[in-house]
This record gives sequence, structure tokens and C-alpha cells, in this order.
Amino acid sequence: MKFIMKSMLVCAGFACLPVWAQDANACPEGSYSIVTSPDGTSLSLLFDQFTLESSGVAGQAMPRKVCKLAIPLHLPANQSIGVYKVDYRGFAKLSAKQETTLEVQYFLGPHDTGHSRVFKRKVKGPREGDYVFNETIGAGQMKRVGCGAAAVLNVSIALSLEGAQQAGQAMSSLDTMDATKGGSLVYHFDLKACS
Repeated sequence: MKFIMKSMLVCAGFACLPVWAQDANACPEGSYSIVTSPDGTSLSLLFDQFTLESSGVAGQAMPRKVCKLAIPLHLPANQSIGVYKVDYRGFAKLSAKQETTLEVQYFLGPHDTGHSRVFKRKVKGPREGDYVFNETIGAGQMKRVGCGAAAVLNVSIALSLEGAQQAGQAMSSLDTMDATKGGSLVYHFDLKACS
């Protein structure tokens, strides 16, 4: 599968910084938004077409989508940033023998130094409705960045459908653009003064 590098601008505070996306058909340019809270303590990723649908025809492969983003974070001077909580929101319509898997790998910094986290959850059918997962990250479980080092949130999101095609059509998505819900993925940050 060929990846195409694309960029967009995200404005945080007073700075507009480029965001790089590896487009594996899940997040083409213009299909997502990045919203940072005014105080810089949260970042929401919103998608308007991160959706999978199976045809329900036996013999056809079940779909999978991947999106990779590198999001620069604008930090105040002499501050470091860490992730302490992540919220995941989506929707699934599944028959009894079907399931969807959400897998998100993420880390802070320009390069993964072995401190990335992987969040993986399955939603099993029968089900038709929203799902919400929350991940709390304890102190020291994830590397902080800042204090002179580049602050970048790197995220790789994979969504897949599995199960019997003969069970019928299936659908899974990360929530569409709806600011009232906060976003498909919401990263909660804590800022600390550099020592």
C-alpha cells in the first residue's frame, strides 16, 4: 500500500504549524480537523469520513483503514507536556458473528524512543450504537516532551472489521465531525514547568 504525505495547518495559541498525514485512505486531506483547547490542555481529532462498511457478500475481504498523523504541539516557554488521558468515540453496526477493532498507537516527540503506547479494543456484535472508551495513563508511564525538545504528537489509527460476511452488512466508524461530543479521539495533556 502506497502512503502519500500530506500536510495541513493546525493553529494552537498564536502559532500555526504544519501537520503531516500519511494517507492510507482513512484521512485524506480535508477529511479531518484538529482542535486544540484555548489553554492547550486538550487536543481533539475529528473525522468526517473515517468509516468502514462490508458488503455482506461472502468471499470479499473485510475492510481496514489506517491513518497516521504527526501533530506539532505549541508549548509555552519552559514547559513540558504529557498525556494523562485519552477518550475514544465511535459507532458500530454489527451482526452476531462480526466485530470491529480500534487500535491506536501514539507517542510524544519527533521520534519513537520505545515509549509509545498502544490502545486496542474490540466491539463485538450484535450491536448497533455508539461506543466510548477511556484510557488513563499513570505518572511515569509515558515520556514527556518539551523543555527545549520538539513537542509532536504522533498518532497511528487503525480501524478494521472482522467476522463472517454471510452474517450481513457491517459498519464501523470513528465519530463524525460533531463538536458537541468533543471528537473521535481526545488527548488530555498536563503542562509542567521545566526544572
